[in-house]
Amino acid sequence: MNNFKHYRYQLEYCGLVMAAWLVQRFPWRCLRPAGHFVGALVFFFDRKRREVAFANLKAAFGETYDEQERKDIARKSYQIFAATMLELLWSPRLTPQIMDEIADIEVVDLRSAPELEGVPVIYCCAHAANFEWTGQIVARYAKKFPVIAQKFKNPLLGQLFNQWRSSLGQEVIPQEQAMLKLFRYLKTGGKFGILVDLNLKPQEGPIIVRSFDRLLVPLTPLPAELALRTGALLVPVECLLRPQGGYTLRLFEPISVTSESSVESLTQAWWNVLESAIRRHPECWLWSYKHWRYRPSHGDTDFYPFYANNFFPFDELITQQKSCEETCSVS
Repeated sequence: MNNFKHYRYQLEYCGLVMAAWLVQRFPWRCLRPAGHFVGALVFFFDRKRREVAFANLKAAFGETYDEQERKDIARKSYQIFAATMLELLWSPRLTPQIMDEIADIEVVDLRSAPELEGVPVIYCCAHAANFEWTGQIVARYAKKFPVIAQKFKNPLLGQLFNQWRSSLGQEVIPQEQAMLKLFRYLKTGGKFGILVDLNLKPQEGPIIVRSFDRLLVPLTPLPAELALRTGALLVPVECLLRPQGGYTLRLFEPISVTSESSVESLTQAWWNVLESAIRRHPECWLWSYKHWRYRPSHGDTDFYPFYANNFFPFDELITQQKSCEETCSVS
């Protein structure tokens, strides 16, 4: 590591520590109003990301929303994300008692309940509302709840985020060891959560799913693969904002796994549930992120956002998956 990068990493770390120290001086009820102010400010000045958000909304919903409505949704998305980041910085102050005040859980199917022992469950959630505290909320009820560590270019930041994301005692698992550890963990009746990233690279072995009726996107196969191998329940999770402050976590009915289920069909099924939640509350999703970087080379693709590009490995992945689905349907 060169000296410039070393000093930059140190400055980033110190800046984040100072910001966290300041945020932790405030009661948690002040964080959402503060986040809404900061988010509105960033939305006003962040022209490039703002344009990405507008393009994403147009690609996903077409003419469902007019220009002003898309602007309002995008602005609220910025505000909710800013509040989420402030609350993440506040995480060291979390206790089980404070979490009981901040959040509650709505269980649609009793099999999904985190306090139910001996039943392996994989909870899947999107980058919506306070996705950072979703794991913390479930961990309040589950005796043990692993968190997959996110890789950072700055390793010092990785240490900080791991501490914040495991404030209620979760175990942090490095990405390199996640598959094997989670497989063993689920086989013993454990539970864990995964935050879904829509933008995997084709070489990372994703599954192509159809999002918002027409946008093809590479999605992680990990939840479906683990469910098929371990018999774990696959449960989509929605995080909802409470008007009075705090959150309600909705645990949906487990995705049905049958002898005819495949990684592809299960992945599409749990994404459909998460997408339906996004459609109900579009302001909660992170629209400023480039979700659809890859555009198929064939067919009508004019509705894709401006930043999407043709990429041969993506086309190849689509062809391979289509061929596999046709073969499976024949057999």
